[in-house]
Amino acid sequence: MDSKQPPPGRARILSSAERRQRVIPLSFQLSGIALNLISVLHNEWAAGVLSRFWFTVFKSNPRPWVAEFWSGAHRRVEVTVDDVTIPVHCWGQGPVVVLMHGWSGTGTQFRYFITPLVEAGFCAVCFDAPEHGSNPGRQTHMLRFSDSLIAIQRQLGEVDCVIAHSLGAMAATYAMRGGFNPRHAVLVAPHLDVQKMFETYRDLLNMRPALAQRFHQKIGGKMQALMDGADPWELLLPGKLLADPELQGMLVYDQEDPEINTGQFLEMIDCWPTCEAHATRGLGHNRILKDEAVITRVVEYLKVH
Repeated sequence: MDSKQPPPGRARILSSAERRQRVIPLSFQLSGIALNLISVLHNEWAAGVLSRFWFTVFKSNPRPWVAEFWSGAHRRVEVTVDDVTIPVHCWGQGPVVVLMHGWSGTGTQFRYFITPLVEAGFCAVCFDAPEHGSNPGRQTHMLRFSDSLIAIQRQLGEVDCVIAHSLGAMAATYAMRGGFNPRHAVLVAPHLDVQKMFETYRDLLNMRPALAQRFHQKIGGKMQALMDGADPWELLLPGKLLADPELQGMLVYDQEDPEINTGQFLEMIDCWPTCEAHATRGLGHNRILKDEAVITRVVEYLKVH
């Protein structure tokens, strides 16, 4: 259903406990409670710990099928991103479609896209971002995603489309300011507002105002240094990231996304009037990547455009 209005059906409203559990790992929740208490006496220290959490990737042990999935790629190339080399896996021949996962995610989340893309005549390119998935490390930042996309384009050549999920969408649109130039972008459940992301974590952890303020300053300062002095709170917003009038593509979102409310998606549509918007209900933030109807719609869009 392509509309700003919710599709038919009854929405299930998530409780605050359900939403907290789905957005923030339990270990982070417990740490947040402790740090709130500690911050009464040691606010600077508590804010520093929280800022490290902000840049920490939450990983789980890979399931047995993961290695088999990667080994099934038709070819593998090594791509250098700044100081590390990451494996990039390619299936099929044709226009290149790069699949960009989100924070604490992995390229395997796009496994259901691979066969439909290949059968439609595309080359599906999938990978784990630096410090994610099978790659070593846990401390990282969004610009590592952006640098990965630029490096992949440099090595593989012209990119027809990037399909980017969650924070990967912020990374993809930011990378377009630095030379990444796909013909189309498909943004799935995109995080495009860093301030809203901060507010979500602040509220779900019930941060004390003094702790939240110092936490905000610390992560903003680090990102500003990484972005060569640009203010992330002013730049990482839908109106800035979607400002290119020539950007063509799709916005795919779910009305019951526990991480991003529908109002944010509608703001993105307003900022991106040339996009084709596709709304779902009941798929949430991650299951949307497995939905057959969503995948079919995205592939059909790419075939036509």
